[in-house]
Amino acid sequence: MDERNPYSALTDQQRRALLRRAIARPLVTALVLTTVYFVVPMEDIRDITTVALLALVLVVVGVVCVWQVVRVVRSDYPAVQAVEALAAVIPAYLIGFSTVYYLAYAASSQNFTEPVSRMGSLYFTMSVFATVGFGDIAASTDFTRAIVTVQMVCNLLIIALGGRLFVAAIRRGQARRKH
Repeated sequence: MDERNPYSALTDQQRRALLRRAIARPLVTALVLTTVYFVVPMEDIRDITTVALLALVLVVVGVVCVWQVVRVVRSDYPAVQAVEALAAVIPAYLIGFSTVYYLAYAASSQNFTEPVSRMGSLYFTMSVFATVGFGDIAASTDFTRAIVTVQMVCNLLIIALGGRLFVAAIRRGQARRKH
């Protein structure tokens, strides 16, 4: 076994199992977060001010990010762990902001130019995060907004895989194994 690259010592079956887990965990996380976002009643948290909720979302996402970077550095497979980390952090961040926008609209319909449903909030979050802007052509139903949102997520995953923070964590994790 090459201690500097434990991935190369894995059998094909072990590699496939590692990759399946690396895909399954963030996928389950995203599905759970999305299901909770669309299903759980939010009436009880409407009393929280939007600013306080935004601060809470940013703190939680920051803590999750730091925790994931530590996991990447300590991992035997830092590159795989970094992809898994990004695939878990991004949905948490997006769902957090979607909740903020949804509750901001619930607090006052004047906060947005049109009614904002949960899907509308997610769509708005994705539009802002992807920096696509708001032009003359825009999805006008939840169905088309869902389709556009899926496309934006795919675009973002491609870009996010090159994230500097996780690339640095990968390098640090690999350097840790060399010493």
